[in-house]
Amino acid sequence: MEIHGSIIIASTINFFIFYFILKKFVFNKTLGVINGRKEEVEEAFRKARAEEERAQQIKNEHEVNIKKYKEEGVKLVEAYKTKADKIYSETIEDASKEATLIRERAVVDAEREKQKAEKEIKSEIINLSMKFAEKALEKEINEEEHKRLIDDFITKVGS
Repeated sequence: MEIHGSIIIASTINFFIFYFILKKFVFNKTLGVINGRKEEVEEAFRKARAEEERAQQIKNEHEVNIKKYKEEGVKLVEAYKTKADKIYSETIEDASKEATLIRERAVVDAEREKQKAEKEIKSEIINLSMKFAEKALEKEINEEEHKRLIDDFITKVGS
C-alpha cells in the first residue's frame, strides 16, 4: 500500500471544508439547543430549590404554630384545672357552711324544744302540786295563793 500525498492533501482539505460547513450550519444550532436545554435544567433546579426553601419555611411556620397551639392547650387545661379546683373548694366551703348552719339550727331547735318541755313539765308539776296540796290540806285554797306557793316550791327545788 502506497501513501499518496495528493489523497492525503485532498482528504485534509475536504475535512476542513466539511468542518467549516458543519461549524457554520450544525455546530451553532446544536450548541444553541444544548445551551437552551442547559438553561432550562438550571431554571428547573432554581425553581426546585426555591420550592424546597418555601416548603422548609412553611414547615418551620407549621412547627412554630404547632408548638404555640400545644402551649395554648396546656395553658387552657391548666386554667380549667384551676377553675375546677376553685369550684371544688367553693363547693366544699359552701357545704361546710351549710352543715354549720344546719347544726346551729338544730341546736337552736333543740334548745327551743328543751324550753318548751321545761315549761310543760313546770306546768304539769304545778297542776300536780295543786292537786297534791288540795288533797294534803283537804281544803280549797284560792288559785292565786296556790300558784304562788307552788312557784315558791319549784324555785326552792330548782335551785
